[in-house]
Amino acid sequence: MKRFIWILAVLALGAISMAQPKVFKGPNPNETPVIGGDFRDWSTADPKTFNPFVAKETSSTSVIDLFLPTLTGYNPYTLEPEGNLAKSWEVKNNGLTIVFHLREGAKWSDGEPITADDVVFSAKVHSDPDVGSNSIKSFELDGSPIVWTKIDDYTVQADFPKPYAPALIQGWYIVPKHVFEKAYEEGKVTEMWGVGSDPAEIVSGGPFMLDTYVQGERIILKRNPNFWGVDEKGNKLPYLDRYIFTIVADTNAALAKFLAGELDLYSARDADQIAQILDRIDSGKLDATIYPNADVTTGTNFIFFNWNDKDEWKAKLFRNKKFRQAMAHLMDKDSMIELALGGLGKPQWSPISIPVKQFFTDDVVKYEYNPKKAAELLAEIGFRSKNADGVLVDASGHPLSFNFATNQGNNVREKIAQIFTEDAKAIGVDVKYAPINFNELVRQILNTRDFDAILIGLTGGIEPAFSRNVWELDGPLHMWNYGPDFQSFEILIDKLMKEGATTLEQSKRRDIYVRFQQVVAENLPLAYTVAPAYNPARLNKVGGLFSKDQITSIVGQYPYVETVFIKK
Repeated sequence: MKRFIWILAVLALGAISMAQPKVFKGPNPNETPVIGGDFRDWSTADPKTFNPFVAKETSSTSVIDLFLPTLTGYNPYTLEPEGNLAKSWEVKNNGLTIVFHLREGAKWSDGEPITADDVVFSAKVHSDPDVGSNSIKSFELDGSPIVWTKIDDYTVQADFPKPYAPALIQGWYIVPKHVFEKAYEEGKVTEMWGVGSDPAEIVSGGPFMLDTYVQGERIILKRNPNFWGVDEKGNKLPYLDRYIFTIVADTNAALAKFLAGELDLYSARDADQIAQILDRIDSGKLDATIYPNADVTTGTNFIFFNWNDKDEWKAKLFRNKKFRQAMAHLMDKDSMIELALGGLGKPQWSPISIPVKQFFTDDVVKYEYNPKKAAELLAEIGFRSKNADGVLVDASGHPLSFNFATNQGNNVREKIAQIFTEDAKAIGVDVKYAPINFNELVRQILNTRDFDAILIGLTGGIEPAFSRNVWELDGPLHMWNYGPDFQSFEILIDKLMKEGATTLEQSKRRDIYVRFQQVVAENLPLAYTVAPAYNPARLNKVGGLFSKDQITSIVGQYPYVETVFIKK
């Protein structure tokens, strides 16, 4: 839902002459928006790239979201499809063809028009397997391509090989063809828009555009004067002058900045952080509001093992279901909730986020915390004795030892990892835990594959079909096993994901995704930990935010960044 954040540079607010702008509805009709001001956000990691064809991590995509458009997305009030660059669409041929009509008059930040050529070119690059876009799964169904065709300058057509349930949600990034085409033809498209690029070279089609990036310090985006959005009175958007990310060491550092009034929004991680915010508010030192336990987050946290480990002994071990079951029995989720989340959260057992009620099920296998059962399972696969160091060994004397990491600076994950490590060591599993930089963690997962076990998470969302890049066998985020040897349950998951994406009847889709969750929970390719509560806080000087009864973790604190403003 955060895929609608944009830049504008010279804002002369007032009714504007634009042929077909998108109208963004603010959450409170009684508020009077103020033009100008800075919105101050934060991140615990630097972006790895500003290139949408390369980006796979939130430290990059949270920035790209602000300056590159998509065709469509979700309406934050209804969660139904709504147009972004597409102003309307027609569904034809029993749902196999969708014609999208673009907003005439929309421009890139360099003044060039945004047209069908940009849309079709972007689809071509995203779907190119040699490029490796994280969105590649949005361009094929069951191995057959979704074909994008230009009808005229402001009309594109998508032809699907079979019905596709979320066909109206086209949330992949659109880039300016006139900027990227030459590099693509030369086979250098992935070299474009690196973090060392001159911000002036990065062309925006969203509400903001890149102004400054200082590694380890900040990212500043400024208003895009050519943005194609207006408010309900026809005033040009966004209201903000700038959107600023401060790079912080960890979530505790972010909290300290929020408590000092230096960040505009924050989501408290646990009861202790909530107490600190409330204490600051009650003492009159912080003009802010917090809503504890407003929802459960959509994001997931899980531990997974490298089935392609360069150490063949470890790779074979990690592929053993009983080993993964034993590790799951060592996850003390009650302690994780209490110590890592301050008592605010829920155990998670399967991949679909708890707030996604239309698909989520709790009817799955649960490997409850049970160190005795874990030890029994390990004994069944050969770990029946310990060496002089108290570490379990197999019949050949090989110790049960592996490296384990999570992203440094994420205090919740670090605590979850510590709890797991301590419980594993207590029964003789030698877990060598060390947190590392987030971008290094992503590099190990996606590039070098030189890791044993990792605790990480995914942002989640309301449409399971959009996780095909994780669960289908050739998905770029099929992170535990990139093949070529797949187990039967992985093949079943691949089949279920394809069926779920191409089944239109909602009740049948739910049945498919319930089965999907059950297969994942039983076989544990990803072993889920806990889902934190959503505890949103904001400075009271920020306008354009949801009221308490409107807030959900699916959408967040505001419907659109375009209509956020700073009160004078």
